[in-house]
Amino acid sequence: MTKLSTREHYLLKTYGISLSQYEELLKKQGDACAVCLRGKEVFPKNLAVDHNHVSGEIRGLLCTYCNRYRVGRHRDPSLLRRIADYISQGTGWIVPSKKKKKRRKRRNKK
Repeated sequence: MTKLSTREHYLLKTYGISLSQYEELLKKQGDACAVCLRGKEVFPKNLAVDHNHVSGEIRGLLCTYCNRYRVGRHRDPSLLRRIADYISQGTGWIVPSKKKKKRRKRRNKK
């Protein structure tokens, strides 16, 4: 029996996958985060294993930001679709640009 590395042990204990399965999934995703598509070399940490907390199904590998803020807090697919639709639409109304304020010169204190 060979001794597992810390990373292999963590993946197996926490997610039930081997290091080779993790690497296979990473290769399927093009060595990048599944959401923002930035390459793994950009990140100081390994990509996180994203999974459904109810069913336990592994969805993919995400960078820390996408895992925590883009996907992690929003688990309802219909909500995410509505958000995407909302961002894509527009009213046609444009916010007017603001004029820069003129800065007053400071008076020197004597």
